[in-house]
Amino acid sequence: MLEKLQHGYQLPGASLSEIEACEASLSIILPEEYKAFLRISNGFNDEVGQGYLVLWSVAELAKADGYELFEFQTDRFLIGSNGGPTAYGIIGEDYISIPFVFAGAWSDEVRVLGQTFAEFIEAIEAGEGS
Repeated sequence: MLEKLQHGYQLPGASLSEIEACEASLSIILPEEYKAFLRISNGFNDEVGQGYLVLWSVAELAKADGYELFEFQTDRFLIGSNGGPTAYGIIGEDYISIPFVFAGAWSDEVRVLGQTFAEFIEAIEAGEGS
């Protein structure tokens, strides 16, 4: 699955201590498979199949709570975007997309793209993320 992302890798990957510091600063625990990705590539920016994917670096993630899109909490936070109007994040066990700008309740705008990082990447690749 990670081979689908290799062209947009941001090397070197983040260290375990950088990832742990990010988690501590945000009071979150990133999914293990997402941390594994961050250890390979500290962010991402490129086309993936029919979609475009920007995954923030550990430093950018640590600043992501400034996006008050959906009441930042320890079980819901943003991890990137499509480079345009759509944010990507994690709510509980789900990787999601949500518009940066929406009318009404944020929960009405959430679209689940997968329950694993691999499913999330497959959804982006299929053009489902925007």
